[in-house]
Amino acid sequence: MGAIRTKKRIIVAKREAKNVIQLNDKPWRWVVGTEAALTMAVPLLFFTLIGHQQLGFIASLGGLTALHSPQLTRMERAVVLPMVAVCITLSALLGSLMGHDIWLRGLCIVMVTLLGSVFMVGYKLGPPGTLMLVLVTAVSGKIASSGTFEWYVIPELVGLGSIVAYCIVIVPIFFTYIRWGVVHPPKWSVHFSGIHFDSVAKAITIRIVVGVIIAVVVACVFKEQRSYWIVLPVIAVLQASHSRRLTVIKAIHRVGGSLLGVILFGIILYVNPQGLWLVLVIAVLQFAIEVVVMKHYGLALMFITPMALTIALAGGETNVADTVQSRIIDTMIGVAIALVVFFIFEKTRFKTE
Repeated sequence: MGAIRTKKRIIVAKREAKNVIQLNDKPWRWVVGTEAALTMAVPLLFFTLIGHQQLGFIASLGGLTALHSPQLTRMERAVVLPMVAVCITLSALLGSLMGHDIWLRGLCIVMVTLLGSVFMVGYKLGPPGTLMLVLVTAVSGKIASSGTFEWYVIPELVGLGSIVAYCIVIVPIFFTYIRWGVVHPPKWSVHFSGIHFDSVAKAITIRIVVGVIIAVVVACVFKEQRSYWIVLPVIAVLQASHSRRLTVIKAIHRVGGSLLGVILFGIILYVNPQGLWLVLVIAVLQFAIEVVVMKHYGLALMFITPMALTIALAGGETNVADTVQSRIIDTMIGVAIALVVFFIFEKTRFKTE
């Protein structure tokens, strides 16, 4: 009897290991990838050509607007994305205002996590959820703390990047209009008729907020200036699902993908692209992220990690070894916090939607 149970466990373990590695039955998102690459590359290219590439990296944060609600039609996104752009710009503003103090920055991240989760989940806007709002908040705070720019420059540049991203998304609509005539965008009330939470959404939101609070406290206590490298894995793992299996798989993807990404970053560092070549590298990485993220999250992390590290170095990080080491350690800490929070709340019973 014991041998049978052991054999069943081995079979289940093999099946789950295969699930971690295999690609999901999702489409390759070539169009979304192209849009994402352009939204990152256009502001970065412009500021690079006028000799201020660092400003371009800040403006490219606004390009994250184009990553939201990819499940909607282009006409629906034309209605939804302006509100997303406002949220991203406000996130940059809050991060910039509170960036001078590590505890205020942490408080700001918690506030944005709570409000962003209510907004994104409540209106069911889909992926990437509150993740990008928190990223923009944290990075804006980190940039503001360096004192390189006046605080108001950061949200202005992010807002500019958001406008560019929105224009890139809606441009195809004009071609539709030219070819077919009048197009009718859906009414505002279709997507913003009210905030609605079911039991699963409430539980996931609570987990995310609790996890982020713990991650922020850990980052502040240990004086970790790159707190978002701890916070983002927490959000990414906990917002994936209320299922134990999917949460653990997401955690494995996060760690494994980050480690592979460090290797790819080492190759980029060896090549050492500069100027326009650096713009091309960022565009290609962003393209690859959005093409593969629905097929395999770990594979996407292999591209997300070198992009984050490349931007960090371009934004002023000088100690390469310290940056890479911190990225790995912070990811491990974030994933550990996410799993602890998940299993603490696991006994909560959910109603199916």
